[in-house]
Amino acid sequence: MQIAFSILLIFIYLVGFGLVLVTLPGTWLIFLSTVVYAFFFPFDQGQTHALWVLGILLGLALLGELVEFVVGTFGSKTVKVSNGAIVVAFIGGLVGVILGAAFFLVGALVGVLLGSFLGALIYEWVVTKDFREGFVAACAVLATRVVAITLKSSIALSMGVYATFKLF
Repeated sequence: MQIAFSILLIFIYLVGFGLVLVTLPGTWLIFLSTVVYAFFFPFDQGQTHALWVLGILLGLALLGELVEFVVGTFGSKTVKVSNGAIVVAFIGGLVGVILGAAFFLVGALVGVLLGSFLGALIYEWVVTKDFREGFVAACAVLATRVVAITLKSSIALSMGVYATFKLF
């Protein structure tokens, strides 16, 4: 029975990793599914206390959120992207995920990147009346979005690998 649940949990970890790629809360899916598992089964055949495993996973999930927020918010500030462009890029990314979701996971990833880019571009273009300045800001937002997704995906992958090793 524990083997079947462990295999299911590994599948959930993969889904969580995929969710992070499309900027959805996959790290929390990984953490919460492991919490549920910990109620019924021990880790490391009882050698590791569940609170240690859950504490490490919680710390990694919080670190992932912090990294995504800091990189996403302050990363484009070096190019002097306005706060309004960052907010509109975030909204554009959400719209892109929703519209792109019809094309499986790749569509959602492309949607979030394209939505963020277009949101920042349109906002800066309208506010500054300068396409070139809007394009530079949109490129900065896109670059920080890619970095944030990459870093948080690495953290989600680390969470899944760590927890998988603790299952057996």
